[in-house]
Amino acid sequence: MSVVCIEGEMSVYRAAELKPALLEPAMGGGVLELDLSAVTEIDSTGLQLLLLARREALARQGGLCVVAQSPAIAEMLALLQLDEHLDAREYADTREAG
Repeated sequence: MSVVCIEGEMSVYRAAELKPALLEPAMGGGVLELDLSAVTEIDSTGLQLLLLARREALARQGGLCVVAQSPAIAEMLALLQLDEHLDAREYADTREAG
């Protein structure tokens, strides 16, 4: 199991920085746990990175789980009905758990 914490924007402006941070642990096999509680903004590029990391983890008999999410992440995943697809935990618990 690998845990990756991402802070700030998950956007086209940080894609080159975030891609290896997500893909390297995903390619290691096992479950990749993402702490996205400090993400302030996510756009379609950030979403594509999440889906790519999930695909890579699944290809190696692993998985991806969003263990903590910010309001921006929760809103995007709910809007696109991807919260279950990405095994996202409830937002309500993440802000107070810190």
